[in-house]
Amino acid sequence: MSTLIDTKKPKDYDTAVVLLRDLRDVSARAGTSAEFTRRMGQLHQQHQRKPSLIDRMRRAGLMGDPV
Repeated sequence: MSTLIDTKKPKDYDTAVVLLRDLRDVSARAGTSAEFTRRMGQLHQQHQRKPSLIDRMRRAGLMGDPV
């Protein structure tokens, strides 16, 4: 997944968001939503200078506003 995000290509961002949504759904079924949310926070912090990626993640419902 990090390979898709590191490319800085919009199409790769879209693919990464699809995978992240799938991971969110799996974590919800497994009862590990809190861990997923924590990791999404880390991902946001690491890539905060990529507004296109952050916007895609927000629109997909993967994260709220950063704290």
